[in-house]
Amino acid sequence: MNTTAATPYRDAKAHYTSPKRRDPVKTMLEEVVSHRVLRDAVDRIPDRPLRVLDVGAGTGDGLALLTERHGDLAPVVDDGRLDYLGVDLDPGMVDTARSLHAGRSARFEVADMRDGLPPGDFDLYLSCGVPYSHLPHDDTAEVLTGLMRRIVETRDRAVLVVDVLGRYSVEWTPRWGETRWAYNMSFFEGASETVEDRMSFYDRRSLDDTLVEAATAAGARLSGVTFTDRSVLVGRHTATRAFNQGIPPYRTLLNDLARGDTGVSAAQLRFEPPTAEAPARVEAFFATFAERWNGVLASAGEPRSPEQAKRLAQALFACEQQSQQGLGVGHSLMATVVVERPAA
Repeated sequence: MNTTAATPYRDAKAHYTSPKRRDPVKTMLEEVVSHRVLRDAVDRIPDRPLRVLDVGAGTGDGLALLTERHGDLAPVVDDGRLDYLGVDLDPGMVDTARSLHAGRSARFEVADMRDGLPPGDFDLYLSCGVPYSHLPHDDTAEVLTGLMRRIVETRDRAVLVVDVLGRYSVEWTPRWGETRWAYNMSFFEGASETVEDRMSFYDRRSLDDTLVEAATAAGARLSGVTFTDRSVLVGRHTATRAFNQGIPPYRTLLNDLARGDTGVSAAQLRFEPPTAEAPARVEAFFATFAERWNGVLASAGEPRSPEQAKRLAQALFACEQQSQQGLGVGHSLMATVVVERPAA
């Protein structure tokens, strides 16, 4: 077992280039949610060629989210109007990104967000794939302070999209009392090793506090912050159940439904609110979510045909999207942050 956090993810290329990674949950729910977050972020930026710095870019998922269709959603921005730079600490990831996106004008460079990012004036500082969760909380605040200070020094406003692991995901209910712990990336597709790294987890309040701390240190003004939960019941560790064996394998079941499998029953998909201690608004969320989710199951009945199975999957995906409140109750929590230079 490889448990060295500083070791590059040697199997990352196998994972990020595997067709299995882009399962129905990813393409029909997760990418749609991320696409809408990025659309909202870009809508807050004046209409002009979009300059993007993708922090912790991995193999370029952020570029794909910006420039490709997702479901019925048109691309957020055309390639011709995009000036994109993706940076990542892992040279292997950067090499893979360059290979996957060869022939495009996008650039990828090796850089550590903690030691200084490439210079430049950007409209959007993007992250996806929870890169900030790889850092201790204090380091995340320091990196965000640096980005906000850069914005204040170079322009009137820019937008940050900050992606972290959600503290109160049902994937790891037994760990809700902790904010940083050893996270096992056993979901890597085509991997020959198990990667374990200490990761930081956030709810809405702790991420908001970190953003305010960074803005205060940078002398920046936050003119708008919105939060989005992604993958409330279908994070990848609902399939592995590596941290919570007491939950059904929701992601596997939803993938089967979306492929038209009639062997999935409503009883298998039923959700009971977790009983672990959490803030009152988190407990209230899960109680309401369970009522809505189980109501969809009751209304749909058992899927007797592939078409009925697919419709039920779509209804449950919609339930997730319509119910989320940005509390840190999903696999990941995304913050869209408008950063401005204070008025003189």
